[in-house]
Amino acid sequence: MTGAGIALSITAKSHQTKCQQAMCQTPAHLLVFTFWRGSFCKTSGEWGMETENQSRVTKGRIGFRKAAGLRFAALLFGPLALAGCASSQNLKSAEHLVQNNFHGQAHVIKVFPGPTKKLTGIVAENAQHQQGILWMLSNRYLLLGPVVNDKGHDITRTATKKYLVQPRKVPAEQIALAAMKAPGFTIGHAGPLIVVFMDPNCIYCHLLWKALQEPVAEGQLRAKLIPVGFLKDSSVAKAATILAAKDPAVAWANNEKGFDENTEEGGTRPLAQIPPKDIAAINTNTALLQSSGEEATPTLLFCQKNAPDANASAGKTDRQMTLEHGIAMHALPTLIKSLDGNVSADGCIP
Repeated sequence: MTGAGIALSITAKSHQTKCQQAMCQTPAHLLVFTFWRGSFCKTSGEWGMETENQSRVTKGRIGFRKAAGLRFAALLFGPLALAGCASSQNLKSAEHLVQNNFHGQAHVIKVFPGPTKKLTGIVAENAQHQQGILWMLSNRYLLLGPVVNDKGHDITRTATKKYLVQPRKVPAEQIALAAMKAPGFTIGHAGPLIVVFMDPNCIYCHLLWKALQEPVAEGQLRAKLIPVGFLKDSSVAKAATILAAKDPAVAWANNEKGFDENTEEGGTRPLAQIPPKDIAAINTNTALLQSSGEEATPTLLFCQKNAPDANASAGKTDRQMTLEHGIAMHALPTLIKSLDGNVSADGCIP
């Protein structure tokens, strides 16, 4: 994964790692860092979901990417102007920090000047050739995650667009064609149909699931949920176990009911023997999500009238299908009211 909204995931052996400030808790044997692009909290992205609890994440949209992700944002005060040229000493310091913190499993591609003299940008790459943006403060500290200034501008997103290859944007209708055939389940009895990609270990999917329950019960909308698995090692097994259940919708509801928000783990206990067809189905669903240009959850497909999203594609009618990676929680009621038509393999239909 490279480009805007890419995630650079590097696994390194370490002692138990506790996330500080706006970060998750990772397993004792893993240290994983993930980068996102975006102006929201849209990752573990363009940022995917803006939360209302600013103690957990920085302003903007936050989504998720491979592994739980470390949502660690540094708030820098000052303008976005670059502060000069990165030096050879910056490069040496960056290489030292990256090598030491990730035990040789990542290397520095290049360094570039940050918005202040003490902040240097780093383009790093792991063994899987995934690239992402890191920040080095005073040649001594490594910052993981998005960095924003006092105006709310996400300079990590800006740097991602400038220094990393951007993924090809896939038309929303193209994703919808495959999404409607993808294994999953639908909740709701009335209202416009949307599609949502979710990982069972995604806390923002968990928050969205809870927020959807009332409007779905009231018939304001229906949602086809497509299970994917990429955030944690247990994600595929949990998603496949849910898909293998007699009633996947009930199984997913139980996953959310038992969701541990502290560890960001869904409540599903994977089956000892998971049917291979269900594992294959989850992998196929995840590949479909990746083809959307972002490996981030929640990802939504929905139809609107005159959708304002610049990435939305226009159809033959005034309805437009939009592909959105993440959603600001406070904007959910407005989004639901704006829905017009149903997502289908043939585009937006009444």
